Amino acid sequence: MAPACQRHAPVPRAERGRNQGPGGRGLTRALGASLLLVAVGLAGPLIHFALKASSEACAGSPPPEQVCRNATRHLERRLTWAQQALRDAEAQAASCNQTALGLEHALSQEKEQSRRAGELQEAMDTLTQELREAEAEAERLRKAQRSPGGGSAASAGFSCGPGPGTAAALLLLGLGALRA
Repeated sequence: MAPACQRHAPVPRAERGRNQGPGGRGLTRALGASLLLVAVGLAGPLIHFALKASSEACAGSPPPEQVCRNATRHLERRLTWAQQALRDAEAQAASCNQTALGLEHALSQEKEQSRRAGELQEAMDTLTQELREAEAEAERLRKAQRSPGGGSAASAGFSCGPGPGTAAALLLLGLGALRA
């Protein structure tokens, strides 16, 4: 039986390359150099296409600084618009407040005029009542004067009660008070 592990005598270095078949070590080197050239040849276009693809992707979109500036400008425009809308709303509120104050003042004047008209109406009613009473008194005195033996004062032409001139004067006073 042959030993499981045969030990061969060491081969000198100079002879090592000779026993490797046709081409030997030179073929291995040539094959390695060829693979290296192919790898370098393919790596160049691969890097070129990768850079071109990334630059096209970046060329289609603006740089981040530009995106930030655009967003800032947009937000500034919206802020300006909101501030203008606020100023307009404040101006409208001030106008509404002025209108409300004007209406309140007009209402208070109207109430005062209504109150005063009521007072004048009461005064006019009182004066009208007094005028009626004076006219009734005057009529009574005229009747007493026309009747025979109506009294010495009546026959002398003196009148004790208010006459038609007094009634007219009272009416004019009442109308003058209504105008004021």
